[in-house]
Amino acid sequence: MRYLRVATAVAWLGAGCAGVPPALHEAQVLETERWRREYEAERERTEQLAARLAALESTMERLALERAEAEQGRAVILEELVRTEADRHALEEHNQQLLALERELNELKALKEVHEELSDVWYESALERARRRVQPPQPSGPTPEGANGAAAP
Repeated sequence: MRYLRVATAVAWLGAGCAGVPPALHEAQVLETERWRREYEAERERTEQLAARLAALESTMERLALERAEAEQGRAVILEELVRTEADRHALEEHNQQLLALERELNELKALKEVHEELSDVWYESALERARRRVQPPQPSGPTPEGANGAAAP
């Protein structure tokens, strides 16, 4: 009995579908076409959104890479700054040493000039003493030779 009911239902549905009036069928076709056009428009819009999303993701990746490069550059610059600061400190110390050496050199030059002046004075006094020893003493009055020498001719 059950099979009879199923067969009747199938026959009823078959007869009902075959008996669809053409106007109703035409309305379904138009409705289907409208839905298809809406589907196509929505699909195009979805594809455009997907393309924009892909472009935005690409831009985000590029910006992330640029940010990473900037961070690496900042780290390199900071290392260079530390190195430069250490070099500057070493140069300042070296400059201080050079200034101290220059002061010592100027002091030595001044001492050398004093030594040369003292050497000149010592040399002159030694020369003067040597001249006095080599030269006979000068008499203050007339010499006996001058008186004897006049009487002899």
